[in-house]
Amino acid sequence: MKLHNSTLTRNENFVFRHIVEEMVLVPIRQNVAELDSIYTLNELGAFIWEQLESPRSHTELEEAILAEYEIDAEAVRTDLASFVEALLHIGAVAEV
Repeated sequence: MKLHNSTLTRNENFVFRHIVEEMVLVPIRQNVAELDSIYTLNELGAFIWEQLESPRSHTELEEAILAEYEIDAEAVRTDLASFVEALLHIGAVAEV
């Protein structure tokens, strides 16, 4: 997987909202929210999304997570790769 060498950027057609106790990503199509395609993020997923406010490399994301959370580096690499793959799959982020 080439993610370590790529830079990720948010898709501007997704909005992030903190609703009560949930953090969600909502795709927007033709100025209308697709409510049947709401994605719930956990705390770490929301942190990653916030880090992508400006384009970041996979390595920069790993470093930010390790600086913020007490998590095993190997678990960060594995979980981050899976999460980024999921974001790429739904079109929430793109490689630039």
